[in-house]
Amino acid sequence: MKNILLSFFILTNLITLSSCAALNSARGELHYNINVTKGQELLDLKKALDEGAITKDEFELMKKKIINDEYVKEIIKSTKKEIKEVVI
Repeated sequence: MKNILLSFFILTNLITLSSCAALNSARGELHYNINVTKGQELLDLKKALDEGAITKDEFELMKKKIINDEYVKEIIKSTKKEIKEVVI
């Protein structure tokens, strides 16, 4: 009975952990999903400001980048550049 429970626990953990990231074996690409909303990012940013971790200027800059999806655009642009370098 103990072995069955241990096997079930291990299998459950493997399934849960594997759902966070998927490896495309055909191309060797890793797809990782993080589900954080803009609202949560802005709340976290405000908390950092309130706790003194960032300045008001840093807060305003980061807030603008979050609202305009600039962080996402930067990641996509840098990823495309890296892919081009590997292919060439």
